[in-house]
Amino acid sequence: MLRAIFLSFFHFSALILTAQDFTALNRFLDSEKTRLKIPGYAAGVYYKGEILWTRASGMADIKVGRPVRRDTPFRLASISKPLTSVALLQMVEMQMLSLNDEIHKHCPAFPVKPHPITLAQILSHLGGIRTYKEKDPSDANNAIRFPNVIEALKKFSADPLEHEPGTKYLYTTYGYGLLGCAIENASGMPYERWMADKLFATVGMCNTAPDNNRGISLRRAQGYRKSLEGEIEDCAVSDNTAKIPGGGYVSTVDDLLKFSEGIYRQKLIKSELIDLMWTSSRLKSGKITGYGLGWSLAKAPEGDREIYHTGGQQGTSTILYLRPEHNFAFVWLTNLEGVDNRLPTSRQIFKLLK
Repeated sequence: MLRAIFLSFFHFSALILTAQDFTALNRFLDSEKTRLKIPGYAAGVYYKGEILWTRASGMADIKVGRPVRRDTPFRLASISKPLTSVALLQMVEMQMLSLNDEIHKHCPAFPVKPHPITLAQILSHLGGIRTYKEKDPSDANNAIRFPNVIEALKKFSADPLEHEPGTKYLYTTYGYGLLGCAIENASGMPYERWMADKLFATVGMCNTAPDNNRGISLRRAQGYRKSLEGEIEDCAVSDNTAKIPGGGYVSTVDDLLKFSEGIYRQKLIKSELIDLMWTSSRLKSGKITGYGLGWSLAKAPEGDREIYHTGGQQGTSTILYLRPEHNFAFVWLTNLEGVDNRLPTSRQIFKLLK
């Protein structure tokens, strides 16, 4: 009886919240869209057990007049990292591998380096794997189509380590390619198949897939950038098959909210691994990095934990933002490069909702 009363009260509260507050959310994000000249966006909020609000606004493709819809996929860029992290932690929970395993145990295609590198170090960007080379245009705008995660290792695997693992924090998308390799070898199935069958299917993420110009990715939002004069133009062409595990997925606002719910409800991994995933890594010196296992960590002005990841690449700027103490998640996907106010915007959305 008490449970029924609580559920009825919560449902009634949600309806009141919808009437009072969602217009403010719409207006705020639409004003940001106008101010920043964002062609189109999709956004949504998960709060205390349900998807409370979603919004799609603007153009997915300006030239053909295709509007953004709730099911429009966007390039996730580095939000791909939390997806890969949770998938690997699923395998840890199944005792298929250990975070302390050295990468060569599960990815023999990666050449032996002078120092051992663990899976945990790669997850937390402490492995010494290089980032993009500023003077190498093939890094920024890759034109090579790689058929799988093993072949994609050729982009960086022969390069020397940037530092001894564990001694420095160096954010690297390429490093996550090694995690894709480890998932593939430990599971005995292609990396993308594990992600689809064991992660996405578990929580009903039907519109998440590699950005490889096949299937779901064919209908993703067209990407844009600003010219030097501030005008909107098509973004540069880049093939994301070089970095699927760390920056190469497309997805929708609903799928990322389902992913957030799957974490909160422990449908994907149990609480012990969630806590570990959301604990800052440390250098060998003891210094805290502010990055966990596939997630950025911060404190809100109010003192609450913030767990999030941003993404930025050709034609997209994104954020997945969680406030675990409030069972809150916010997703904002845009099809414009260089949108730099994503964390402040997420905080403002939380304030408006509260």
